[in-house]
Amino acid sequence: MPHSALLITKAIVAAGIFITLVVLTHHYLGWHTLIDAWSKVSLTAVCLVCACIMASHVLRGIRIYIAYRRGFEVKLTNVIGVSLLHNTISFMLPMRLGEAALPLLSKHQLDIDLRYSTSTLILLRIFDAHILLLLLLCFGLNAYLGDASKWIFWLTALSTPIMLSALIHWLKKRASFRSISPLVSRLRTLIILYGMTAAHWVLKLTALTGLAQLLGSLDFNHAWVSIIAAETSVLSPITGFANAGTFQAAFSVPLLPLGYDADSLLSAAINIHILIIVTNVAAGALGAAMLMFKHPIKQV
Repeated sequence: MPHSALLITKAIVAAGIFITLVVLTHHYLGWHTLIDAWSKVSLTAVCLVCACIMASHVLRGIRIYIAYRRGFEVKLTNVIGVSLLHNTISFMLPMRLGEAALPLLSKHQLDIDLRYSTSTLILLRIFDAHILLLLLLCFGLNAYLGDASKWIFWLTALSTPIMLSALIHWLKKRASFRSISPLVSRLRTLIILYGMTAAHWVLKLTALTGLAQLLGSLDFNHAWVSIIAAETSVLSPITGFANAGTFQAAFSVPLLPLGYDADSLLSAAINIHILIIVTNVAAGALGAAMLMFKHPIKQV
């Protein structure tokens, strides 16, 4: 299938998923049900969740800045602007079509080599996946695996240094990742990036988990499972625009076997997703504004 035809097909599928979600919400829940659910949450709690999400976006930007400055001279505010805009584009476009935004924006706005930015993005996505796995094992899977989840968690956690060492060795051997040799040459830098990744996800997921508890009357561990599943659903090969539809399914399905009401789960998932969309759009607008007034690199 030609590339243009594939993009059109993805857009049609994504639009179909989004429209289906809107229709099902209108007929089976009603918009008044969604609005009424917010009566369980104070304005202070909503503001705190939004602040945590925005702070987590900034941490992602700092993480990229740390990675980029190992090979290039960059300004922190400029990198954060690129990161915020990339996050929004990546989130809004379906099926990971927006991932290419980071290398392209980095090239256009920061003059970062495409190979370096692409390899950096892949490395950070590996860290993202590992942290999410640890958090899922630590807080969530006890409801399904019992004490076995603790053993799996500790084995995974204790293997992290081995994972980092093996990853460095693998990256150094691969010619396609030779562009980020300045980044992977120091273990200390990778440890800092890994720690920033953990801080970003813990902050964001803790805030969303607390919101899920309030909106869906969920147990804390169960809320962790649903939030992590919903957040990782963006990796699905089939998603709607802004992950609409996929987010709600990933949030609800893991908890249905535990006896939760499907309508209540769907209502909570939609409201949480709406908040995430609003904060992502706000973050993208902030990033675009930062790039409009970006600071040039001073020539020595």
